[in-house]
Amino acid sequence: MDKTEAKRILSSSISNLHARRGQLTNSDLEAEVINNACLYYLKQQKNSTASAKSIEEMFMGVLNTTQNLLPVSKAFTDAACELFPDYYTAKEAIIAMNGIQQNVAWEGMWDFLRDYFESNHGYKIDNVESNTTIFYSNRHQRFENGIMVSESEVERTININFIEENEVVVGIAPSLSPKKAYLDSESGNTKQFKGYDPDYLFTIAFDEFEEVDKFILEMPNRNLRIEYFE
Repeated sequence: MDKTEAKRILSSSISNLHARRGQLTNSDLEAEVINNACLYYLKQQKNSTASAKSIEEMFMGVLNTTQNLLPVSKAFTDAACELFPDYYTAKEAIIAMNGIQQNVAWEGMWDFLRDYFESNHGYKIDNVESNTTIFYSNRHQRFENGIMVSESEVERTININFIEENEVVVGIAPSLSPKKAYLDSESGNTKQFKGYDPDYLFTIAFDEFEEVDKFILEMPNRNLRIEYFE
């Protein structure tokens, strides 16, 4: 990866986004740099491990792509600085470099990118089927040790990305960053997903139209449960 290739990828991606939206913000530009860099890096990592014929080759493939993370990050941030000098400066580049390194280490990043590029650019980065549902909550109850301690009438936006039938990525704006979870149990119209981060447990109830009717966030290590309602 070099700056020329990064400029080509960024120019194409941002032109596509502009054509679909009509206008872009600085936040859009910053997201494009980070997400395209992460996508390029994770694709390289997946390709290197997919072609491995042994555990040793797989390990070496991961190691080699890890060594490429800094050059890939720098290529994309340098490209953005040259393409958009009035909007993308050294300050944004430094923030992006840190963001890229943190994001590629997150287990749910590929799933996030799948949703991002399909929603914003109209194309799939793989063949996995996913479906995003947004549950708008206007009220929630907080329980500690099984006892309700508060009830709040505040808005929360719960983004639920269903990945095929067995996984979800859940984010709650503005209080919870996206967390990935797998299907743990199912009963009637209710599904429970256990987080890959064991601190989180999600319960999703559906109505007769298979729309999300209720959402519950649990943090077992803190004996905390929050129930969200429309």
